[in-house]
Amino acid sequence: MLINKTFTKAHFGYNDMKQLTRFLTLCLLLTGVSALTGCNEGENAASDLDVMELIDAHMKNFEETWATGDGSLLGAFYAEDAVRIASNRQKPLYGRKAIADHFDLGFEQDADDPQLSLKVVAARSVGNDLILAVGEWYGTSERKGAWFNLFQTDGASVISLFDNAMTYNPTNDLSQVERLYDEEYVGEGSDMVNRAIERYTSNLNAGNIEALAEQMFEVDGIQVSHNGIFQGHEELVAGIAPPDDGVTMTAQGYGYLPVADDLVLNWGGYHAKNNEGALLAFGQWGNLLRIVDGDIILIVEAAGVYSGN
Repeated sequence: MLINKTFTKAHFGYNDMKQLTRFLTLCLLLTGVSALTGCNEGENAASDLDVMELIDAHMKNFEETWATGDGSLLGAFYAEDAVRIASNRQKPLYGRKAIADHFDLGFEQDADDPQLSLKVVAARSVGNDLILAVGEWYGTSERKGAWFNLFQTDGASVISLFDNAMTYNPTNDLSQVERLYDEEYVGEGSDMVNRAIERYTSNLNAGNIEALAEQMFEVDGIQVSHNGIFQGHEELVAGIAPPDDGVTMTAQGYGYLPVADDLVLNWGGYHAKNNEGALLAFGQWGNLLRIVDGDIILIVEAAGVYSGN
């Protein structure tokens, strides 16, 4: 069950030195640091620096736990009803136990050297005790990729509500792969999801990348994909590549989860086919979006190509 807390904002006056002293003292007590970074007037939210330090510490702990090769210990980093998408799977993982079991399976297949290094590229609060973070991972045999996580925080620690990890530029033969699908989502918000998919894929397939960035992403929106991490409209336009001539991308939604009044998680699958109907690529996506005027706009898009087992 997701827990959303609302904090009452306090306003501190600056009319005299006594009030200023009280304000600075309170900021120091709340943050536990000697600098005043993040102690802006009328704000209780942590600064970007505080958020980055919190996520860096969490990822360091995750790396150390990964080295034990114990999936059940890694499962504790996830909420009981968390969702995880991994590029070596065709369908999402639902719940802490399924996520832990999947980690254990991976360790059995790569038991000799369970190494993992994590880099945080960006992390920021999105309100409602939620933190988004994106970054890169580095494994054995020069394997590497990218990840997106949505965390819930109590201010001192975080727990993952949603995780999407993908491999950079995987090369695998899809001709012998049986394509699997999750059940298509048709519940709350599915009308917004379907409109968003239509806008996204129509712009992408037409090569209208500037329109895609402007219509589908917030100004500081992020894309995490098998091609890299792009932040802001300028990087998105430069980094998103349309399909080759004769290739069409289609997508479908698998799930939709409100995490705040105006924030939702949405995930699904996609595939690319040529004019003859041959399957060229497929994978999963999982996004954080904001509801604006009855539609959903991307804060983070995370989409990876299926990388095989």
